[in-house]
Amino acid sequence: MARGDRLFDGWTALLAAVVAAHATIAPFTKVEESFNLQAIHDLLYHGPLTVSKFDHLEFPGVVPRTFLGALAVAAAAAPLALPLHAAGAHKLAGLLVVRLVLGGLTVASMALLQRAVRRRFGATAAAAFVLLTALQFHLPYYLSRTLPNVLAMLLTNAGLAAWLEGGSPLPPIYLLAAAAVVFRCDMLLLVGLVGLHLLASRRVGLAAGVSHGLLAVTASLAASVAVDSYFWRRWLWPEGEVLYFNTVLNKSHEWGVMPAHWYFTSALPRALHAAYPLALLAPLLERRAVPLLAVALGFVGLYSGLGHKEVRFLFPVLPLWNAVAACVVQRAWDARRKPGLARRGALAALAAALAAGAALTALTAAASARNYPGGHALRLLHELGAADAAAAAAQGRPLRVHIGVLPAMAGVSRFGELGPPWAYSKEEGLTVQQRVQRGFDFLLTDEPEVPGYAQLAAAPGFRRLTLAARSPTALLRILLRGQLPVRIETEPRVYVLSRLATAGQQQTAGAAAEAAAAA
Repeated sequence: MARGDRLFDGWTALLAAVVAAHATIAPFTKVEESFNLQAIHDLLYHGPLTVSKFDHLEFPGVVPRTFLGALAVAAAAAPLALPLHAAGAHKLAGLLVVRLVLGGLTVASMALLQRAVRRRFGATAAAAFVLLTALQFHLPYYLSRTLPNVLAMLLTNAGLAAWLEGGSPLPPIYLLAAAAVVFRCDMLLLVGLVGLHLLASRRVGLAAGVSHGLLAVTASLAASVAVDSYFWRRWLWPEGEVLYFNTVLNKSHEWGVMPAHWYFTSALPRALHAAYPLALLAPLLERRAVPLLAVALGFVGLYSGLGHKEVRFLFPVLPLWNAVAACVVQRAWDARRKPGLARRGALAALAAALAAGAALTALTAAASARNYPGGHALRLLHELGAADAAAAAAQGRPLRVHIGVLPAMAGVSRFGELGPPWAYSKEEGLTVQQRVQRGFDFLLTDEPEVPGYAQLAAAPGFRRLTLAARSPTALLRILLRGQLPVRIETEPRVYVLSRLATAGQQQTAGAAAEAAAAA
């Protein structure tokens, strides 16, 4: 196999290692990832024929989501996750397996793009594409997370790679259309932009493009409706309901509104680091990359018209930005042996920018790992409540746990739950009196004190970043010692509370709380 045709190389392995490191350091997940993660759990441990036990029937969310991505990831993870479960491993091991498997799939899709960049622009550009991506925070951190945007990238990366390689127009049409119909209806913007380029470059005619586009939409729609109607227990097209919710009902603004320039002035600089200004230099330094930049700019520009904005909405085009920046890096690298201080200074500035970006990524990753106090609190509960669980099992009674809104949104998932006698409830809107009446033995809550309960432990969460010293001289000394000039501050976020049945239990709980605080 020719070197340019290889799918995986050492650079791909670097990206895979970075993605795996992020997944291992921060294995828990947040509410945005919840639907797909809970669906993967239920598919693995209940099976697709026992839908009545699935989480989404009790907590359907604001809009329905497709099961097709969860089915694919569960099928890929099952050969590792199920034997671990049968051997008695905690389901948290299964969570890590799922994260690593999804990370492997998304890295493989990035490898398709890497190969397309190598074939079109050269080996140096392909290496720079992966290096730029690996040193950033957002893409490597999220490539193993079960967001619909990430699942859509499995198709958009493959579709963009086929578009870049310049062969048949059919793979980009079918892959990008499937991503829009099944996973993210906003990918229609990407379909339209790439489709316009295919027409403008005469790789496809209007009639053929429209006919194949309609066929791709029809096939994707049929697959989604067939599978998702089974799991949701009603006829539906999930992304159709999302589209109706966000456009006809115009409800997305209820989650916050950002100014029109936010993607360009905040999101892209944070997500891309040095790749952002590098990509903007492409029209001057690498004309062949202009179509890529045009699609990337067009997507972000069109998306800026919507008030509700999040960085993750840009995930499918971030690889395009990195590919364009990589072309500029290749031009600078190829000119390194030419005389002139300006060229050497540019390379030195590039190296410094990449180093600064890597340092920022390490700091952001360390801070983000402290953003899942709910997951840590649930693990603490199982450790501190082991004796209670043994006693409850001997008595044949359940040990009931109520999980509040904050812990449910910040790390708690079904992967963290244990079997009987543990029984979990995420019932919302309960008053203190109602929680007492329900007879919950333990509470996971953001309230440090609840009448009738004693605090066993508190799980810390991220608070803020602070400078390790105030004076420039002191900061310089810290840097010279090889230490970080900033500190990550945490504070108690989620509390583990135990019901007080007797005075003796109250004393025991108080002692446990003191021990946990000392630890």
